[in-house]
Amino acid sequence: MTKIVETGYGKINLALAITGRRSDGYHDIDTVFQSIGLCDTVTLQDADEWQLTCSVPGLACDETNLAYKAWQALCPYKKDNQPVAIHIEKNIPIAAGLAGGSTDCAAVLRGLNRLWGLGLSQADLCHIGTGLGADVPFCICGGTMRGTGIGEELRELPPLPDWPVVIAHPHAAVQTKKAYALFDSRERTKPIDVDAVERAVCRSDFQALTASMGNTFEELVIPDVPEVARCQQLLSSSGLRPLMAGSGPTVFALVPPEREGEIRRQAASWREVDAYVTKVVKRVEGEA
Repeated sequence: MTKIVETGYGKINLALAITGRRSDGYHDIDTVFQSIGLCDTVTLQDADEWQLTCSVPGLACDETNLAYKAWQALCPYKKDNQPVAIHIEKNIPIAAGLAGGSTDCAAVLRGLNRLWGLGLSQADLCHIGTGLGADVPFCICGGTMRGTGIGEELRELPPLPDWPVVIAHPHAAVQTKKAYALFDSRERTKPIDVDAVERAVCRSDFQALTASMGNTFEELVIPDVPEVARCQQLLSSSGLRPLMAGSGPTVFALVPPEREGEIRRQAASWREVDAYVTKVVKRVEGEA
């Protein structure tokens, strides 16, 4: 029985600027995506009957799950009716702004392409993924990329060194639709210099990168979610430059490599947040 294992890496945004609202209701963004080592594991194999299961009790494994939608999107390409069993081992916090659902979706697309021998190119998968979620194309490719449009227009950037990343996930929820609605109600928001972030990435300049990072969602979300501000304070008090991941509520910071052990010890003592120390990831790879 053939089995495919795919790693679904989480993502952070080293810069995220909301640049406008589109006529279709989506928003244009300008962002620098970065894969991180905090990841889910997706296992796909031939089975006697269709299954989608998850290690997290209560997480819907029905047609609302992006992994289900990925399977559904590739079914028209398959050559037979062999059922498949898909299992998601979750490590990425749910609804955290780290693309946990999108990366599982991407892993299913990559995995079924291999399991079923479809021969679809990465560009084909990204085209299919765009119809499932704005972050899915990046999660298919991974690494370090500049994203525009709704995030689906991607340009590869030079990979960063494997710098450590500390992540603080508070026990709070952020409604992305509400955050975007707040943007729509504003006359202006603070500008984010995404070009400066790209220049720093291209030079692997840690100091310039941490100094230039920014996220439009911060000024929209933090006033209403004090748990995010507390996470920022935790990281700032450790001498780090915190930034909210995506639309939140997770906060992350890049860590100077020489301080990784120290930050791991500090993070282990944090209360009322889930803390992770991982690294940036250069690219996405499947495993046979």
